[in-house]
Amino acid sequence: MGSTELLIMLDRDSGVPLQRQVSDQFAALVRSGRLRPGDTVPASRVLAQQLGVSRNVVLRAYELLRANGFLTARHGSGTRVADSGTTGRTTPVPPTTSRAPLSPQPPRPTDTGEGLWQPWEPPPVQHASHALDFRHGTPALASFPVAHWRQSLNTVLNRADHAMLGYGPAEGSPALRAEIATLVRQSRALDAGPDRVVVTGGATQAMDILVRTLIEPGDVVVIEDPSHTVLRQIFGASRAAVVPVPVDDEGLRVPDIDARVRETGHDPARVRLVYVTPSHQFPTGRVMSRARRRALVAWARERGATVLEDDYHNEYTFTEERLPALAAEPHQDVVVYAGSFSKTLFPALRLGYAILPRPLVRPFLGVKWITDRLTPTIEQEALADFIARGAYARHISRTSRLYRQRRRRLLEALDEHFGAGVRISGESAGLHVLVTLTALRGVAEDEIARRAAAREVRIYPASGYYVQDPPAEPSFLMGYAALTPERITEGVARLAAAARETDLPRPA
Repeated sequence: MGSTELLIMLDRDSGVPLQRQVSDQFAALVRSGRLRPGDTVPASRVLAQQLGVSRNVVLRAYELLRANGFLTARHGSGTRVADSGTTGRTTPVPPTTSRAPLSPQPPRPTDTGEGLWQPWEPPPVQHASHALDFRHGTPALASFPVAHWRQSLNTVLNRADHAMLGYGPAEGSPALRAEIATLVRQSRALDAGPDRVVVTGGATQAMDILVRTLIEPGDVVVIEDPSHTVLRQIFGASRAAVVPVPVDDEGLRVPDIDARVRETGHDPARVRLVYVTPSHQFPTGRVMSRARRRALVAWARERGATVLEDDYHNEYTFTEERLPALAAEPHQDVVVYAGSFSKTLFPALRLGYAILPRPLVRPFLGVKWITDRLTPTIEQEALADFIARGAYARHISRTSRLYRQRRRRLLEALDEHFGAGVRISGESAGLHVLVTLTALRGVAEDEIARRAAAREVRIYPASGYYVQDPPAEPSFLMGYAALTPERITEGVARLAAAARETDLPRPA
C-alpha cells in the first residue's frame, strides 16, 4: 500500500515537544482506524518535509511509536503499522432510512437567455505557443513521472486476461477502490470502506450522476456564488431551481441559505443538494472554517438535504493547519465526497470518484450503469498499481515542493510590480490565486486581458464566475503550477507593463 500525506497538525506554541506531538497524533490515527495494520507510513524525510520540521523530529517520533508497538520496520518492506498498534475502533452504523431511487430525467435546454445558465469563458485570444499562460487548473505535466506510469501500465497489461478486457463492475476496479479508500482515510480523515467508493469518469461525472439520482422537478439546488461555470451548467440542466448563495472569508454563508431560497420564491424545505468546495473555494480560494462546516452539516441534516463536497486541489495545502474533509465530520451520512486525479496526475486520465452515504450507493450505481456501463478498466488497474507501489505518494510530495516554490515566486513578483495595488485571495491552497488589481478600479477586465495578450500573456477574468455582486475592481484567476519561476517572473512583468498602458492610476 503506497503511503500518502497524513493529517497531522503541529502546535509550535505548545510546550509539548514536536516529536511527542507527531507520535501522539500518529497513535491517534492508528486507534481511530485511519491508519490500519500493514499500512506503509511515509519515509521520515517525506513526513518531515510535509510537516516543516527537521528529519530528526520524525525519526525520534518513529522510535517512540516502534517502542510502543505502533510501528514495525522490516528490511525490504519499509516501516508499516503493526498489528498490535490497533486499539479497536467503532464501526459506524449505517442510516436506516433513505429516499427512494429516482428515475433520471432528460436535461432541459440551457440557452434560455438566463444569465445564470449562459456558458461563460474568456474571449478567445490567438497567441503563440510560447505565450505565458496563467491558465488555472493545469498541473505541471512536464513533471509527471511518465516512466513510472508506463511501468504500471505494462504491469497491468502483462497480467491482463479476458475478464479484465471485458465489461467490469460499474462501481469500478476493486483494487482502485481499495486504494482510494486508504488515501482518503489517511490524508482526509474520511473513514469509508471500498463498498462506498464509486469510480467515475472524473469528478464532473460524479456530480452529474448525483443530480440525476437526487433531483426531482421543483427541488432546489444551492450553489456557491461565485462558482465554476461548468458546475452551473450541470445543475442548470436539471429540473431544479438553482439558488446561488454568497461566500465570505469563512466559506458558504450558511445562515443566508434559507433567506436566499425564499427570495427566489422557493421553499427551503425543498433544498435537496448543496454544492461546496470547502478545501479551496472556486474561484476565491478561501477555506471553509470549522464553524461553517459544522453549521452546514447541521443545516443539511435538519432539512434532509445532501451536501456535495468537491474536494479538488485538497492535496496541495500551503499552511500548517490542514482541516479534515467535510465528509469526515460527525453525521457525515449527509455528505457526498467527490475527488479526482485530473489535477494531481494529468487531465487526460479522466478518473475521479465519489464516496457516498450507504443509502445512495445503489441508486447512484443504477444511473451510472445506464450512463456508461463502466469506467475504462486498464487505466483503473494501472492507477491502483501506481498508488500501491508508492509512485503516487512520491509524485504528490515532489509536486507539493514544486508548487510551493512557484506559488512563492508568483506572490513575490506580484508584490514587486504592484505593491499595495494588488490584493491576493486563495494563496493558502490549490493551484491558482485570485488576483485583484485594486489600483485599476474602473478599468474593464477584458481591456487588461487584451493588453496582456498583446504581450503574449494570458490571464483569466474572474467576474464571469459571479452570479451576483461581481468584484468592483478587475480580478483575474492566475494559475502557476505549469509555469517555471522564470516564466512566472517574466509573465508578471509583462502584465505590469500592460497595466501601465491604461489611462487610470498606475500600480506602485
